[in-house]
Amino acid sequence: MKCLRMTHINLRVDRLPEALSFYGEVLGLEAIPRGEKEGRGAWYRVGAQEIHLTEDATPQPPSKRHFAAEVDDLAEARRRVTGAGAAIEKEEPNRFWTRDPSGNRIELVAAASR
Repeated sequence: MKCLRMTHINLRVDRLPEALSFYGEVLGLEAIPRGEKEGRGAWYRVGAQEIHLTEDATPQPPSKRHFAAEVDDLAEARRRVTGAGAAIEKEEPNRFWTRDPSGNRIELVAAASR
């Protein structure tokens, strides 16, 4: 058996309206149809992959587990993230880490650094 590619990442969010604003407006991801799934959530396309959000108010401890997304303008990404009230947790010359409103860790990487 050989895994061919990543198809999606599923993240737990505790407040769906805030998550929709963060992923759709702050990060500018493309919302896609979710299909017939139980519970509340949303799906977004990121290149050839997807991020699936599932609403679950069960408290979760913060962790260093994360997903990384390449962006075309890191300075603009930083401005939008901090403008939305999210803190920059760690920063390097071509990338930074932040968290969504539910505490999921996100790494944003400059396209030129790949």
